[in-house]
Amino acid sequence: MSTRSANSLAPYLRLDQIGDELSKHGEVEVYGHSVEGRELWTVEIGAGDDVVFVTAAIHGIEYIGVATALEVLCQGSPDGVRLRICPVLNPDGYARTWERGGDAPVAALRKNSRGVDLNRNFPMPWGGRPSRMPGSGSGEPEAATYRGEAPLSEPETAALVDLLQRTRPVASANLHSFMGTLISPKVLHRPDWVRYSALARAFRRGQGSGLGYPRLATPVFDVFTGELEDYQHHVLGCWAMCVECFSLPETFAQHLRAPTSFWRFNPRSPHEVAQRDARGVRSLLATAAASERPPVRSGASRSLPSW
Repeated sequence: MSTRSANSLAPYLRLDQIGDELSKHGEVEVYGHSVEGRELWTVEIGAGDDVVFVTAAIHGIEYIGVATALEVLCQGSPDGVRLRICPVLNPDGYARTWERGGDAPVAALRKNSRGVDLNRNFPMPWGGRPSRMPGSGSGEPEAATYRGEAPLSEPETAALVDLLQRTRPVASANLHSFMGTLISPKVLHRPDWVRYSALARAFRRGQGSGLGYPRLATPVFDVFTGELEDYQHHVLGCWAMCVECFSLPETFAQHLRAPTSFWRFNPRSPHEVAQRDARGVRSLLATAAASERPPVRSGASRSLPSW
């Protein structure tokens, strides 16, 4: 590895350093392996009957999500629940981003080693079919949102679903970047819509920065995309929110002078962003854990035979 590649993404962590950080907080469990054989890690802390999840780096380029997940771990589990962290869902993409110093097209750094956008590879509930809406997933392998040959075709998503089925979380915050928004699943019933509005407010209260990450959702144009949140909500009965870390003003201020794709998605000084957004995540999870689970209604299937 060149000196440039080794140093250009500092202060973010290499994969081995992430593993070291996890081991400081508890026993690290390997719940599966990536296409290239890298370990998929999770660690659990806290005590209680209910489990809440934090995941990050389902897209290899989105390092700020990992920094935020580790900060959630440092801040500790919300009272009365067990907190499970899965800091790098796509270790091959994360490693590729590190090796290239973040200097490659987004599609090359976002996907796994088979060129699949892992956040379009989950089963669509309610018999949903792929949509032609922009960003909803593509059947073209060269696309940044290529969904893969079939739901759960990738070892990373299949292993995560097995872990989720085994642990049955009541809530999950799935960390991405950028532009500071909160994206809830597509929901079909008003009580669920109202609850997600309350969870978004809880995030903003916990964040306490005045940035006010908005909830990005519409009951009219929203579609099932094969994203993790849709699967968690409809199949597991889990309150699930995508958190796009790194606020809109901060993103734009850095975006205009970003030398590589990486620095469009990740703040140069991640510590403050991670601390702030981790507070919001913990508040969201605590509020969700105190709520009754969303019902798993008929039609929400674990898997589909094909797209």
